[in-house]
Amino acid sequence: MSHLTRFIPQRIKGMHVDPKAWRHMDRAAHKQLLKRVVTYAIFLLIIFGIIKLVPRIWQDVQEGNPLYVALAVPFEILSVAGYVVLFWAVYGAAARMSTQGADTPARPLTLKESMQLTTSRLALGDTLPGGGATGFAVQFWALARAGFSAAQISRTTTAFLVLSNTVMTVMIMVLGVLIGAGLVAGDLHPALTWIPAAVAAAVVVVILVFARKGRTFVPPAPDSRPAFTGRFAKVRTLLREIGDRLPPGAYDALRIIRRPAAIGGMVTNPGFDFVAFYLGIASVTEPIALPVMLLAYFIGQVGSLVPLPGGIGGVQGLAIGVLVAGGMEAHSATAGVLVWTGVALGTQIVWGMWQYWFLRKSIKRWQAEDAAATGTT
Repeated sequence: MSHLTRFIPQRIKGMHVDPKAWRHMDRAAHKQLLKRVVTYAIFLLIIFGIIKLVPRIWQDVQEGNPLYVALAVPFEILSVAGYVVLFWAVYGAAARMSTQGADTPARPLTLKESMQLTTSRLALGDTLPGGGATGFAVQFWALARAGFSAAQISRTTTAFLVLSNTVMTVMIMVLGVLIGAGLVAGDLHPALTWIPAAVAAAVVVVILVFARKGRTFVPPAPDSRPAFTGRFAKVRTLLREIGDRLPPGAYDALRIIRRPAAIGGMVTNPGFDFVAFYLGIASVTEPIALPVMLLAYFIGQVGSLVPLPGGIGGVQGLAIGVLVAGGMEAHSATAGVLVWTGVALGTQIVWGMWQYWFLRKSIKRWQAEDAAATGTT
């Protein structure tokens, strides 16, 4: 089975899904899930202990300006709204594109349904072990219920990931060059400017090459090639899966990016989130040069690719590292990033858990509509 679609319930038949499939997957993973929940709880206790054991950081948080924290909340809400709009633009366009092997076209998601699905995924990814992987498992499950085939989900999710990370990649490239060349304010080591810029530029080139290839690329049948064996079999299999999924997904991304909604979502999601990040820092200390703050934020976003709950640890560690390298005191940078993290996670969890119940109602409605359509044919 595809590594990129391994979270999709196995008993999907066409556009109809066995209602017991999701529960079956939960039972099969129950012990592993419980173990991860315990690990996550211990991780949070360690973080809380560190904060309490470092009086200077805790003091910075307590003495922070609550007005800045309150101002960060609406900007974080607008950031999530931008993410919802981007999702709606991508998956709405995908439902109108080729059915890619499905028996019937996928259901075009409304903006309201996109909000339910996206915020639910963010909330569950923030709270459950596995981080983004858990959130995407829920997303794949819901999309399957909406009539998307496994091929559609893989291809469209690839396009979405390309678009949602485009601004981050471009900004790292541009800011790295500008700061490294001394064209804007900021004094950082070349390892934090030129090297990230070079990596980001390479990613852009790879995406463009794959997008050009995706115009006529047809992934081979899963059983048409022999399975890899040996020491690095899993890695080679994953790379082959990426090579099969990235070209059509990148090509779709270039087609979808022309939609105003897609551009708006791509810009507003990280843009408003950075404002919340800036306010979180400003609530506890004096911000440093804006270009360095921007670079710290976008390099920090690379940490969200690490499969941790909510990206906790990866995002914060990278952002704090760049801020400290830019001249900010370590305790102040840590306190400010923790404030922003609390605002971001709190907003996503509260909004997402509320919308999850509406998502379940929408799925039941889709199933009723599908059952009615099947009964009349």
